[in-house]
Amino acid sequence: MLGNYVTHLAGRRESRPNAVFRAANSRLSGRTSSSMPAWLAECCARLILASRIIDKFYSVFDRGRSALLLALAPEAVVTSFNDLAYGRDVSYDPESPTFRRGLFAWEEKAIATYFPRPPSRVLVGGAGGGREVLALVEKGYEVTAFEPSATLAAAMSCRFAERSNIRVYRARYEDMPHLFPARPDAPSTTLEADSGFGAAVLGWGSYSHLRTEAQRIRTLSLFARYVRGPILVSFFVDKNAHIGRFRSSLRSWLKRDPNDFFSVYYGFAHNVSVAELEAAASRSGLKIVHLNSGGTVDVPSPHAVLVPVDLAAQSSDA
Repeated sequence: MLGNYVTHLAGRRESRPNAVFRAANSRLSGRTSSSMPAWLAECCARLILASRIIDKFYSVFDRGRSALLLALAPEAVVTSFNDLAYGRDVSYDPESPTFRRGLFAWEEKAIATYFPRPPSRVLVGGAGGGREVLALVEKGYEVTAFEPSATLAAAMSCRFAERSNIRVYRARYEDMPHLFPARPDAPSTTLEADSGFGAAVLGWGSYSHLRTEAQRIRTLSLFARYVRGPILVSFFVDKNAHIGRFRSSLRSWLKRDPNDFFSVYYGFAHNVSVAELEAAASRSGLKIVHLNSGGTVDVPSPHAVLVPVDLAAQSSDA
């Protein structure tokens, strides 16, 4: 008898909150449907719809700002902005909980397919906070990395200070072959002195931050000189090839490459076409042995694997 009474009370305690919630929800639903006249609800909906104009104005402003900065900003300003934009992005900070870790699936596949087996030496440029560096070391590779952002280079150097198989420097592609200290108490080097690399990675999208065709060809040429093996390059492509007559005329008037663009999130960048990459590789003594244009769920990032022409010829002969 007592047990039945306790069970009855427990059932009342469990059901009462649910009953209260259902009653409150019923009253709220009734109030929502009856307290606002239909004409007023439609007016509010139309106001929200009209706010789209704000997005359109911002889009026009953003494109105009991009064109003007590309045309008028000195190279030193744009370069400094790129360093600041990445240096302040916490997803690149190796000490941040939001730091990107591990290789992307397409990187894993390219490295497994084309890279020599560990413990080969790998050169990583545009290394950011060390995402690729740490993943490669965990696979058994020995890595020399450099990064243009002083903030990220110092953070990466401090984080990997105890690892003998990682050397970190501060430099941009334009500085090659010179690599500068990542911290005031750290050494510098040159790729002439620190050579013998069996593979290389140009950090995620970093190739697109090279501003001119001459810089892109020089960078690939130097990698071809110091790396006797595959070079993994990822880049941006133009997802909207048709830019419109006004924007095309504006860029022509400002004497800018139509594939250049500027973003307040990651600074100057250049959309790379397949034909352009093939031409740059050929003029740098490299051959493309793998190319994926990206843009899919499985492979979102366009990338390619390049090898020195003489090594490609040896491989085909074998």
